[in-house]
Parts: sequence; C-alpha cells; structure tokens
Amino acid sequence: MRHLALPFYCAVIVGLLLALLARAIYTGAASFLLPFGAGVVFFTWSGVRDLRRNWPAFRKEMQQRQETRRREGWKPPPARNPGPPSAPVCHDDTH
Repeated sequence: MRHLALPFYCAVIVGLLLALLARAIYTGAASFLLPFGAGVVFFTWSGVRDLRRNWPAFRKEMQQRQETRRREGWKPPPARNPGPPSAPVCHDDTH
C-alpha cells in the first residue's frame, strides 16, 4: 500500500485547498483565489502523475498477495487464550 501514499496525501491536500477556495469565494477574499487555485492544480497534477507511475507496482503487489492467499488457503488466526489476569481483579464498586 505504500505505493499509493503520496497520491492519497495529494488528494487530502486538494480537498483542503478546495474548501479554502470555496471559503475565499464565499467571503470575497479575492487575493486568495489565485494561490488556492494554483495549489489545487499543482497537487491534482502531482497526485495523478504519481498515481499513474505507481499503479503498476501496486497492482503487481496485489496480484502477488492474491496468489499467495490462493496457494496457502485462507485460515483464520488461531484464537489465543490470554490466561489469568496478571493482578487480582478488584470488584469494589466505590469509585
């Protein structure tokens, strides 16, 4: 999943910048429109570029995981009994 970390961060930043852009339009702060708009364009472009670059590696890793699961068969992890508590349990109700 590390392949898609940067595009995810870019999407979060674009969302925040769009919210700030909408707020700037609503309040009439025209001086912020250009920087927020430029940030939206830059981070959208950067996220899409990185997503297109890393998608094949991500897809390959997912196929390898799927083949491993298919080969080994899915088994739930064994249930572990934690054993007795390490300290006596206080049943006092006076708190």
